[in-house]
Amino acid sequence: MRDCNDSFNDILDGFSNATLVEKPCKIVKVNSQYCVDVEYYDNNEPYYLYNVPVKHLQTQSAFVFLGLKAGDCGTVRFFDNDVTGYYADDEYVSDETRSHDINDNLFSFGFYPALSQYVFPHGDVVIGTTSGAVVNLTAAGISISGGDVSITGSGNITISSSSVSIGADTTIDGKKFLEHTHSNGNQGNPTGGVI
Repeated sequence: MRDCNDSFNDILDGFSNATLVEKPCKIVKVNSQYCVDVEYYDNNEPYYLYNVPVKHLQTQSAFVFLGLKAGDCGTVRFFDNDVTGYYADDEYVSDETRSHDINDNLFSFGFYPALSQYVFPHGDVVIGTTSGAVVNLTAAGISISGGDVSITGSGNITISSSSVSIGADTTIDGKKFLEHTHSNGNQGNPTGGVI
């Protein structure tokens, strides 16, 4: 025979099942940099949420953008109150009667099952892609590895160092450094203009 404790547990289970807090999920479609469709499981049943806002690493003065694609894992969280006003016009207007509603959601990336986790390189701060392009910032220095590296500035580029090493096949202003000649005919001689 059921007693008061059983009834109380049923009530608690009902609250638990009705209150959405945060669920592991996977992106099924990228709608924009700020909006995705996700799949999550509840009681072993798949559910889908559409046009879920994405949480990025950004402030008013800086950002780190991580490209999103279908199959990326993360979590979808559900806010305590209505946040549609916040999304719409940057004002925190809350409908206090709405709590943990399925429509008040946010996708956060980077929560992966153990078998799918990427092995990060060591460093104080590392920014990179899983395809191999990496910027590694440590107390000892900065290293950049990957394919072609381009530096574009609107002014001068200054390198201040006790030594600078440049690869053998170096081109300056369209001329190969090791093959250039001067106007006096001397290869590499400091007299005469470069031709």
